[in-house]
Amino acid sequence: MKRLIFLFGLTIIGTCAMAQDTKQHTNFLPDGMRNFQFNLEKPAKRISDLHYDKLSSPLKGVLSPDGTKVVLEQYQKGNRIKLNVEFEDGTSKEVTQSPCFIDPVVIEL
Repeated sequence: MKRLIFLFGLTIIGTCAMAQDTKQHTNFLPDGMRNFQFNLEKPAKRISDLHYDKLSSPLKGVLSPDGTKVVLEQYQKGNRIKLNVEFEDGTSKEVTQSPCFIDPVVIEL
């Protein structure tokens, strides 16, 4: 009987620890508070014409201060995006980004 109570107590403690950990995960934030990001192949100085590929609707996004990431606001998960990127070395390219490589921005609460 003591072992059963001990195991039950461990289960409750483990569940509480997991519940606290999930509060730090972005899936538990309201949709309006989520930002998503993806990495660029090299540092960029400007992005333009950011839109969903199939929907062709515009999308809000900014270049990270170091120019290596694009941060998307109000991104609808599961959609491919397109944008024009001007890199720091002077080259330009149209970039298509798969939803597989667009990740939530992790923030500390």
